[in-house]
Amino acid sequence: MSDVMTELIDVLDENGNKTGEVETKEEIYKRGLWHRSVHIWIENDKQELLVQKRNPLKNTFPNLWAISSAGHVIAGETSIESGLRELKEELDVNAKKEDLEFLFTIKRVQPYKDSYIRVFDDVYLLHKNIDVTKTKLQVEELTDIKYVYYEYLENIFKEGDKDYVPYTEEHQKLFSILDDRNMEVI
Repeated sequence: MSDVMTELIDVLDENGNKTGEVETKEEIYKRGLWHRSVHIWIENDKQELLVQKRNPLKNTFPNLWAISSAGHVIAGETSIESGLRELKEELDVNAKKEDLEFLFTIKRVQPYKDSYIRVFDDVYLLHKNIDVTKTKLQVEELTDIKYVYYEYLENIFKEGDKDYVPYTEEHQKLFSILDDRNMEVI
């Protein structure tokens, strides 16, 4: 496990291209520099999505239910490599490159202290049945996990439940994809 404040992250331009500059996460946030992160949603056989409760000491969205697994793409890594690393670090889940299905990329600007977080989020889906009672969690990042049926979870986000991160374009696109797929199954 590495110290996220000392990890170097590739700085991107507003089109998502690497500039050749690398900075710490702290500096990227402070200066509002564009960078890349990876978001992985885990879906089980029951059409439930895994959500994690973020550690109460996190700088962004402390103690709220959020995406299954997420993290910054560190310098030199691809988003898939970062996703696999984050799954292992946060949830002790082993996955292979071919297990991750790329869904889309979101260009996001989020207020943060006196600046903005500017990030390209690469969003993936992993189909995996995880026993949440036997999962070893990285407590520095998250304190709990649970599965929630995707349609119910969509309503939770849309209704602005105060225990969950705010509803975003990412959620809208994700649930649209899941709705389309599940309509095909009927």
